[in-house]
Amino acid sequence: MASAARWAKRIGIGFALCVLVIGLVGISFMESFRRSVPSYDGAMRVAGLQSPVTILRDRYAIPHIQAQSPEDAAYALGYVHAEDRFFQMDMARRYVQGRLSEVVGSLALSADITMRTIGLYPAAQRALSHVTPQSRSILAAYTAGVNAYIAGHKGPWPIDVALTSGHPEPWTEADSLAVLKGMSMQLSGNMYGEIARMRLLGRLGRKGVQDFFPPFGDAPLPTYLDDLFKTTRLGDARGVPSITASNNWVVDGAHSVTGKPLLANDPHLGFDIPAVWYLAHLSYPGNDLAGGTLAGVPSVVIGHNSHVAWGLTNTGPDTQDLYLEQINPDDSREYRTPNGWQQFDAHSELIKVRFSQPHRILVRNTRHGPVLPVEGILGIRDLVPPGYVLSLAWTALFDDDTTIDTLLGISTAQDAASIKAALSRWVSPMQNLVYADDGGHIGLTLPGRIPVRAEGNDSFGLVPAKGWEARYDWQGFIDFKDWASIEDPASGRIVTANNKTVPEDYKPILTREWDNSYRHDRIDALLQRTPKHSVESFEAIQRDPVDNYFLELKPLLMTAAPFNGWITMEADLIRNWDGAMLANRPEPLIFDAWVRALEKDIYADELGDVFPRMWVYRPEFTLRVLRNVDGEGRWCDDKTTPQVEDCNTIIVRALRDAVTELAAQYGGDPTKWRWGDAHKAVQSH
Repeated sequence: MASAARWAKRIGIGFALCVLVIGLVGISFMESFRRSVPSYDGAMRVAGLQSPVTILRDRYAIPHIQAQSPEDAAYALGYVHAEDRFFQMDMARRYVQGRLSEVVGSLALSADITMRTIGLYPAAQRALSHVTPQSRSILAAYTAGVNAYIAGHKGPWPIDVALTSGHPEPWTEADSLAVLKGMSMQLSGNMYGEIARMRLLGRLGRKGVQDFFPPFGDAPLPTYLDDLFKTTRLGDARGVPSITASNNWVVDGAHSVTGKPLLANDPHLGFDIPAVWYLAHLSYPGNDLAGGTLAGVPSVVIGHNSHVAWGLTNTGPDTQDLYLEQINPDDSREYRTPNGWQQFDAHSELIKVRFSQPHRILVRNTRHGPVLPVEGILGIRDLVPPGYVLSLAWTALFDDDTTIDTLLGISTAQDAASIKAALSRWVSPMQNLVYADDGGHIGLTLPGRIPVRAEGNDSFGLVPAKGWEARYDWQGFIDFKDWASIEDPASGRIVTANNKTVPEDYKPILTREWDNSYRHDRIDALLQRTPKHSVESFEAIQRDPVDNYFLELKPLLMTAAPFNGWITMEADLIRNWDGAMLANRPEPLIFDAWVRALEKDIYADELGDVFPRMWVYRPEFTLRVLRNVDGEGRWCDDKTTPQVEDCNTIIVRALRDAVTELAAQYGGDPTKWRWGDAHKAVQSH
């Protein structure tokens, strides 16, 4: 017994020692990363600067760079970007390169396959030879600054860098252009809309697809879809991704308290760690500019200098077209063109995968662009008809993408005229750019390369076109002189919020899938409400919580009254609500749950198992159904029941479902429900 006790004691002591050692190692490990936090004090000598540069950090650690030349300012910006955001920069370029799997393993393989196939990074490399010498000089200086930080870094790397790439690879000029390409990928969504329509053709038919997606019945889908897609399956259908929104507006001096123009920009790009934007201030002889930069790009993207200010929102133009390319049944290396069979431009690539075997893929290109992979993140497996592949035409893939020239040109602009001159070299992504200068001028221009489609193109850019028919080929691009623009309007104000920003008669068509105008209309109304605006009134507009969609939908919801029984209180709360989405109120929570349940009742029965991936806010579609536009009230009938439901029936049913769901989550007293309890700002790494 004594021997057993001694052994138990020894085991206990040994276990305690192991725990202690592991704890000490863990503490040392974490302490090493604490030491990886950059120090903002002191002086250092680096190679490549023309003159000394001073970097001052304010209490938010925002860098204020004082240099003697634009190249030295760019060098310092590259240095601080790498110092604070190198992991973000590295992951951004790896995403575009299709090299995420090298650091995170097979989890990223689908994304890498997609990006290798699309070829954005080679396009960035080719674009370098098309930018101006001045831009190359800035790119080179910025790159030298990034690499100076990498080469001179001492001590442990931050934990995210250490756990993925280890010692960072040097930065290149093409990497900076690749970061811009990645932003273009994020802001270009037409391809996903085409894929979503393809998926639902077999479930809803052409008429149902036109009912469900903008532009609804305004552009009837071509009949060739019935034959080409009759053999396809839904596969892993996914909906159109929610493209992040943004607002900007400007008023002239007659409408501001200072007598000078006032401009605001509110890009909604989500919560992340690190954030998308990196604020910086750059000062050198002849220029003093500040604003939001993108880590990896040597330019202020949104901001102001001593003479001009500018802001961006996404236009959402149709710059992507999908093409069905018919494969030669006698030779799979060829595809059909208007002039007969032609060979794919093909090569293989090897994707390295951490903790796994490398993965080899075949990359093929057509006269329209790259062939999209069935195993990538786009989810097109089982969707493309047998004997065909799907190719992508996209303006961001053109060699002569000189968008960086525009960004650098705007940052040094002296007036509205020089801003407009710089815009001529913008390619992708197309944006709504509002501007103001200290001479009192305000304006809006929609810069970017937009394809022109032939009159006989009945795909309207909404669904994949037949790649072997020349009438579906792009006919060129809208000339710079014909870009939509507004200069010094009589109203003294300009507003954009991803809404339609061109006149009804504007030709050619930029897109048929404009975002709704609710945010635009609310901002415009608030601007009109105040005769003279200030920074404070602009901040109030940015914080404004009123939902114009609710104000339009509310009368239609109330037509289903009376709401008897246990949903009476919730219905009364909504009836008396002004649409302000305030965190401490129950009404926004009830409204949101009600609309979600209503949309489920409207189209879940038609979509079946595809519904969960398509379940997003669809304001225009929901309003059309409840108003029975073109007979779309038929969607209210629940096809899973023998009776025929009308819209009022499902409005009441949806409120019951919403209240049941909320009561289960937040308790039985609706006056204690809070919108803020359901909506926390989660910033994920």
